[in-house]
Amino acid sequence: MNKYIAVHTYKKGGEATWKKLGEMAPGLALSMEQGRTPARCQTTWNPFTHGRSDMAFCLWEADNPADIITTLGELNEYITTDLLRVDEIAWSDVARSAKANAKVAA
Repeated sequence: MNKYIAVHTYKKGGEATWKKLGEMAPGLALSMEQGRTPARCQTTWNPFTHGRSDMAFCLWEADNPADIITTLGELNEYITTDLLRVDEIAWSDVARSAKANAKVAA
């Protein structure tokens, strides 16, 4: 599976979009967890409650971008989705490796 960062921009405003997402979220989350969708959203960052009402950001896991759009289903009526394929870097792993290399060098 590939990782994608999605910038989801609201077509119908933040309130309408989050209302729709609130209605769909329980079923969508369950479907993703049970593997019944072609893509899985791993994390969503929501700036709406902090005064930014035009977009949200998500980390998705999918074979290809089309699977994310398919998984979003009805939400595509409320958002546009700009996808960027990314590699995930766990900085704690980098720190552990740096510590191990420092011990070997010492």
